[in-house]
Amino acid sequence: MMLPLPANDLRPRRLPRPEDFAGERGGYAPWCGPTAVATAAGLDYASACALLARVAPDRYPPGREVVTAWWRDLVGALGLAGVTAEPQPVEGRQTLARAVKNGLPEGWWLARVTGHFCLVEVARSGARVFDNQLHGETLSPRAHGRRRVTHLARVPTPPGAE
Repeated sequence: MMLPLPANDLRPRRLPRPEDFAGERGGYAPWCGPTAVATAAGLDYASACALLARVAPDRYPPGREVVTAWWRDLVGALGLAGVTAEPQPVEGRQTLARAVKNGLPEGWWLARVTGHFCLVEVARSGARVFDNQLHGETLSPRAHGRRRVTHLARVPTPPGAE
């Protein structure tokens, strides 16, 4: 399992892109759950799958890739990686774009939107989406903005996004 770089490591860091995770999978597109865990924790894709397997070995057999994940397991895997995910209540039925427009506080968020996991960076200038297909794309109807938010958790700034 790849560990995050130490704080005193001076190598340039960046958030991994979907194609980085696809490269780990022999060119195949990564799944959203492990991608969200890997990006938020600064891990590789296989390490994210291994953390999910530690959280719920009955759902994710060790050594096998995670295809479908559960919200509570993503939060648990982040906890094992030392990343605190603070779940927040979701008010009513609202889209991700509406949640941002209605005042979702600035910072990084793990979101479950209509059966999909992504990280969202909310800033004064708007919001950007990071997932298994998008890398820093401005939140828009095409970039999951119309999907309904079912779960939110505040997470620290991911390694490489500083």
